[in-house]
Amino acid sequence: MLSRYTLFILSILFTSILLLSGCENYAERTHESWIEAPSGATFDDSTIYARISYGINTDPDLQGSDVDIKVDEGKVSLTGTVTNQNQITKLNMLTWVVDGVKEVDMQVQIR
Repeated sequence: MLSRYTLFILSILFTSILLLSGCENYAERTHESWIEAPSGATFDDSTIYARISYGINTDPDLQGSDVDIKVDEGKVSLTGTVTNQNQITKLNMLTWVVDGVKEVDMQVQIR
């Protein structure tokens, strides 16, 4: 025979299993339009421009480069000239690491 303590534990387990098996994941049935999108950090074009410009002007590897920066809704366009391919690679890297950049149009030429 089972003791009262064992029966008590078994009844709690059985009840828990019944309760949990009836739970549904209602998040799967929630439509996207009913949920407010989380607010994330937003970056305006002037901030993106300033950060890219600062990176270019303070990087010793980019000495001798002549680059124009245009930013429109996070889309960055770089035009101008540099002295070698390494500078183009560095420009691309410096641009992509800036928060808020969504797209980079690299139109820089080697002179």
